[in-house]
Amino acid sequence: MGTNSKSSHASYAIAPSDALKAAEGMGGAGTAPVLVEPEPELSDGLVKAKTDLMVAMDNLDALQIGNGVATGNDPELPDDPVERYEIFADQIAAAREAIEKMKEEGASDEEVKAQLDALRAQSLAYLNTLDAEELQQIAAAKGFEHPALVGLSGKNQHPLVHWLDPYYSDDIPSKQKIQAAAQKRYEQLAAGQTVAGMTLADLQQIEGTTTVSEGPAGTWAATPEQVNAAQEAWNQAAHEVAYSKGALDSEKLKNLLDSEKQVLAAHSPDMPELETIQNQIKVWTEDPLAHAKINTSTVMPLVKDAVASGEISLTEAQHLKPVELVGLLRTGTSEAEKESLKATAQARKDQLQALDKALDVHKTGKLDVHTELTLPDLAGDPEAVSQVATWAKNTGELHGMQQDAQGWIHETLQSPVDIGFANPALLTSHTVDPKSLTTEVNAWAKNQKVADLRAVASELGMPDTDKANRAHLQSYIAASFNPALDKDAINAKVQAGVAKKQAAAAAKASAPLASDEAVNALKSKLAPASEAAGGPAAVSGGLTQESKVEAAIKMGASPVQAQKLAQAAPPAPKPIPKAPTKAAAPGSFSANTQALVAALQHAKATAQDVPARIDSDVVGSWTFGAGAPANLGGTYSKTLHAAPDGSSWLFKADNNGGVIAHSEAAASHLLSAAGVPAVPVYVKKINGKVGSVQPMLKGATHFSSDPHKWTQPEVDSIVRAHVGSWVVGDHDGHQANVLRTASGGLVQSDRGQAFKHWGSDKLALGYAPSGGGSYDPVHQKLYSAALGGSLADGVKVNPAVAHTVIKNVEAIPDSQWRSMLHSTAHEGAKSGAGVHWVPAMRKQAAKKYGIPAAKVSTEQIAEAFLDHAVERKQNLRTAFADFFVKELKMPHGASLKHGAE
Repeated sequence: MGTNSKSSHASYAIAPSDALKAAEGMGGAGTAPVLVEPEPELSDGLVKAKTDLMVAMDNLDALQIGNGVATGNDPELPDDPVERYEIFADQIAAAREAIEKMKEEGASDEEVKAQLDALRAQSLAYLNTLDAEELQQIAAAKGFEHPALVGLSGKNQHPLVHWLDPYYSDDIPSKQKIQAAAQKRYEQLAAGQTVAGMTLADLQQIEGTTTVSEGPAGTWAATPEQVNAAQEAWNQAAHEVAYSKGALDSEKLKNLLDSEKQVLAAHSPDMPELETIQNQIKVWTEDPLAHAKINTSTVMPLVKDAVASGEISLTEAQHLKPVELVGLLRTGTSEAEKESLKATAQARKDQLQALDKALDVHKTGKLDVHTELTLPDLAGDPEAVSQVATWAKNTGELHGMQQDAQGWIHETLQSPVDIGFANPALLTSHTVDPKSLTTEVNAWAKNQKVADLRAVASELGMPDTDKANRAHLQSYIAASFNPALDKDAINAKVQAGVAKKQAAAAAKASAPLASDEAVNALKSKLAPASEAAGGPAAVSGGLTQESKVEAAIKMGASPVQAQKLAQAAPPAPKPIPKAPTKAAAPGSFSANTQALVAALQHAKATAQDVPARIDSDVVGSWTFGAGAPANLGGTYSKTLHAAPDGSSWLFKADNNGGVIAHSEAAASHLLSAAGVPAVPVYVKKINGKVGSVQPMLKGATHFSSDPHKWTQPEVDSIVRAHVGSWVVGDHDGHQANVLRTASGGLVQSDRGQAFKHWGSDKLALGYAPSGGGSYDPVHQKLYSAALGGSLADGVKVNPAVAHTVIKNVEAIPDSQWRSMLHSTAHEGAKSGAGVHWVPAMRKQAAKKYGIPAAKVSTEQIAEAFLDHAVERKQNLRTAFADFFVKELKMPHGASLKHGAE
């Protein structure tokens, strides 16, 4: 994909002529010598590799700058973008080869990584200079089918930039997905549908092609009547699969696949509409398959026959899940998707082989979970140091592969006995437990010298090991296999400790106590607390005369100074200024300043009280303590648990199989990304129950229910929270769910009803689907109070404050937005009609695909949910501008449409 050029372009000397001279050390005449510290002598191989890299990078610079214009060297760069791209791809390959050679010749890991990062950025920068037409032309020349069908939105980076990027291998899944997306859209066009307003005829005009019927090879000659009969047979088979109960019978699956093949292989010149029918059958066959429960017994007979006939390989039969095998057996599956499935099977087979090798290395230090750790005593032995470092790194890789393999292998056709016999690395006795293993490694490390631990950590990539203490080193070694430990965070702690020591040393060195200021400073420090406050001298509880002398000497005073300081009377206390009691005039500079300070204080109060969001995988690895009932009200049972760090967390069991937990966790994540204060929520299974966990807010109280008592910063916070609530579809922000934090900030809790009314809700004054009265959302109470004149004097609703949240939401790429909601969409769609938003999304999907609602698949429902999420995100600015203008009668709210703050 973009790197399979068959011709060499070494004849194009496109680098600036002085680049080669610089690489060879031939500086210009008259250049003054610069004295530098002598560096270690580089090997000839490393010098050559660096020179080759410099030439390739200079060539890439010249390509990007010239972009088809001569750069002072003959011959000129070609104007044809395909030929220019081939030169570019050759230079990327040359640069990668040079970097690999540098690594072989002993370049440091940091330098190699830096050069790879620079090369990746250079490759991306060049491709981003190409317009869509050039990208499509190059992609088509490199074998991409229907390049005009990707990048249709015109937003973000064009997908073909990644597909053509020669920095990445051609066979990575992300590139295959781009081709698969184009192929799927082509099938939709061929089935008579439109894609982004484009028809099949439009695409053929762009590509300069016409639909040509394939020859009879692999087809059967059919009359129109026979085609109609085959179509009817497919209808019957599809109906039986779609409405089957329990596990799908293998015979019904076979009938559907056979009938699909019969229609797709038909060749009837007398039926001009046959191709449209065939493409419809391709798309429609996915629907009954999505509804059916396909397990190993469903596909086993078909797979055996397919292996026997050579249609699929034994590797594919053993390493793909039942649904994946059906895709491989279907005639209607595109070749690109089949190749991807075959590659997945091979990758899984390779993974199991890698697991066996990793287990062999792991057993050198830990035979199984029932035996003790047997790492060697380091004792200054370089071989032992290397052995331990290799073991720690390998154990981390083993753990990752075990986790990944456990996610698919038990869904394949292999029996549990065969899996355990053939893959000992997946047995419970060999499963890596990062937490207990960390305890064992720490116990071993306590008996090792710090210098030896530094050698191990250094081999594992830790910088500045000489500045790390024993705890840092132990944690860094364990982080190689324990995902709950972060190497970057450990390094940061080391640097923070160094900085603290340096600051203390600098302060001590630069602060002699000879000046009057120093003496006065010591006086205030040595005075008893009661004296410093202006009261009488303390008889007891203060410092004694001897203690004062000793303390003064420790702080740098001479013995004479110390005696004087200890006997000196404390300085008279300065009066504490009082805050002005009179409010500043509205609209004055002082009033505006006071308002700004109040807003900043409110934001700071919220930020410091609401716990920061951490990676969900870290929370997933935690073991929470036994729970105690939490009497906090609400629909679902709640318990309080202790996290590993001792903090208190709330667990809410989800009786809907995790759907609500996924929804609340996703809403929390989205709101945090949008800059709306949100308690971080994570999906977690505790004591066998799926639910959500979240840290408790210390010292939080309920927010005042009287709008007349609300301050301007609080009103602004409610408006911003309303934007966040709308974007996640949460209409349950009533009084009991809004908390005042310990420092005076505001945050809304309990987002369990997020997305519930998506597809049917509306952004309107008075809309409260959870009920009225005390269950009215706080933002609705705010707007009613504003319209009724019930807010405090000078306090008002300001539409402009919504801009920050809207801007933050708009800055998140659509692809990332969909990714953040992927689990919520698919978990909800799988649960079916019991989830409130599913019927609305089923209806939208049916309209989109032009099929009956009963035939809409789970996948299509999930995609409709994600489409709605993106649409809601993209329309957020317009929606709130219209809300403020039309619902709240605020004409100046229209400025939101233009991004005004």
